[in-house]
Amino acid sequence: MPPPNTPPASTAGPPWWLVLLAIAAIAGGVYLWQRDTPKPVPPATTAPAQGTAPAAADAAPAPAQPTETVPPVPAPVADGPKFPLPGTVPDAASMPPADRSDAPILEALLALAKRDALGQVLNMQDFARRFVVTVDHLPRQLIPAQLSAVKRVPGQLAVAPAGDSLTLQPGNYARYDAFVRLAESLDPKTMVSIYLRFYPLLQQEYRAMGFPQGHFNDRVVEAIDDMLTAPEVSGPIRLVQPQVNYKFVDPLLEKLSAGRKIMIRIGPEHAAKMKKALRALRAELVR
Repeated sequence: MPPPNTPPASTAGPPWWLVLLAIAAIAGGVYLWQRDTPKPVPPATTAPAQGTAPAAADAAPAPAQPTETVPPVPAPVADGPKFPLPGTVPDAASMPPADRSDAPILEALLALAKRDALGQVLNMQDFARRFVVTVDHLPRQLIPAQLSAVKRVPGQLAVAPAGDSLTLQPGNYARYDAFVRLAESLDPKTMVSIYLRFYPLLQQEYRAMGFPQGHFNDRVVEAIDDMLTAPEVSGPIRLVQPQVNYKFVDPLLEKLSAGRKIMIRIGPEHAAKMKKALRALRAELVR
């Protein structure tokens, strides 16, 4: 069930933002997964597809069990957060209005990467809201394409015919090289410092989405934990294309969250690097 005030989910697919989500991190890279669906030429009168069906994986190689165990969740205190913030945050009154927050957020992000690198990956307009929406939807099945914090991955999904289905080609993983390199280069301490600096604004956006008692930091950790338990798939990943978007042939893969699907789509080597970055980020968020 989508959150109360969230727009309908759409298709698309994202990447390193998994870690950027990492700013609340990636997260992945999730939007990567949905938004990245290749686009065969649809009829001119057909409206853009909504809802991104991630690349499908084949039923033969059943997904392995989660590759790691997520640390136990501390018991929340009354209505308090499950995961207390790892540091102090500014007073909410000191936050810029949401509609004027893009410039100060971008300035802060320049401590992580150069402006050009950020511009290639992030949708900076209305970034606070986009970031919150993307993080919140990583553990769900779809991310609203129109509100993704991450831009679409360049190129088209590489597939090859395989009987009555298609096979995801390993060469496709190279499309995520730049995103993964950037994610690996991000310093988790600096990311968390920026995150805490703007946390009151992010919390405000999260509650405005329809979670009046929610704690955004809890959702960030949940999104990271969800991606960390993404299965490793052995063998070819088979897809079908019932309409415009691709789906996994394997129903177990098709049911995975957007964040876990991203980890499959970027390939095992990239997924291992992303999980390492996410673990480092989680360690800074949960002390």
